[in-house]
Amino acid sequence: MAESDAGLLLYCITGASSTSPVEGTGVRGGGLRNIVHGGLAAVVSPLEEREWVATPTTAELLEYERIIHSWHAIADVLPMRFGSVLPDEAAVRAHLDEHRATYPRALERVSGCVEMGVRALLPTPPPPSAPVEPVKPMSRSGASYLEALRHRYSAENRLKDDCAALERAVLTKVAPLCREHRAELSRPRPGEPALCSLYFLVPRDRVPAFRAALSPDSGELPAKLALSGPWPPFNFVA
Repeated sequence: MAESDAGLLLYCITGASSTSPVEGTGVRGGGLRNIVHGGLAAVVSPLEEREWVATPTTAELLEYERIIHSWHAIADVLPMRFGSVLPDEAAVRAHLDEHRATYPRALERVSGCVEMGVRALLPTPPPPSAPVEPVKPMSRSGASYLEALRHRYSAENRLKDDCAALERAVLTKVAPLCREHRAELSRPRPGEPALCSLYFLVPRDRVPAFRAALSPDSGELPAKLALSGPWPPFNFVA
């Protein structure tokens, strides 16, 4: 098969033993195919041009994600970040060689699992009673500058504590149902709530029980939760 001059778009890595004949097309119509090497397989499609990868549309990102989902439906996969492009098949094989130790361990880590997500909006602490001068640090007084820093770090620490408390509360309900978990707190914009995101690596056969454990009927939690998934293990690859 002729290589594309613009390279190959990489979707996911899977085990060579779990590959099946590839059908369909990738993002922007390039034919999907497997490159099998060293016990691993890379799912790729050729690019006719490379410039668009830097500024994809929402539809293209969703199509990329859909293709990874379709592979995850039939096999354990390591999803790649959108924009992972290698020059040609030789480069893909070299990439698999480079990761011949880490990719099998990562596949074993997520074997038989999906990712479930839990998100909650946390209220930000109120601003200080005395307004902080919205001026450059060099032009404000030392006391007001230090007070602004103190309030900022105090608010961030409180949000971290609230996110950790939410994680502990959720784990009281789902710890026996997940293999791993992690939390992520986004820095909020001024005056807006902070997003606390919890990610769980859940065996496929435990997804119904996981959902039931966090249903509104399962008991009170310290925040209103938004449950999503199952997803490929995007947050358990690194």
